[in-house]
Amino acid sequence: MFEQVKEILMDYTNATEITENSALEADLGLSSFDVVSIVTDFEDKFQIEIPDRDIGKFISVKDILEYLEERV
Repeated sequence: MFEQVKEILMDYTNATEITENSALEADLGLSSFDVVSIVTDFEDKFQIEIPDRDIGKFISVKDILEYLEERV
């Protein structure tokens, strides 16, 4: 699942390396608007719905992975 998440994130960042510990804003340079767009991509890719209230929980790549693993 990490590779799938990484592939989506690569479309939104110029970062050369993405790890599970990468922070979305600090390390990858993503804005809150980017994160909302990314969430839409995750919803399409994994066929799930992510409520707006959960988007704020995504601080790092690991947060995304844990969230998706619990729901996919």
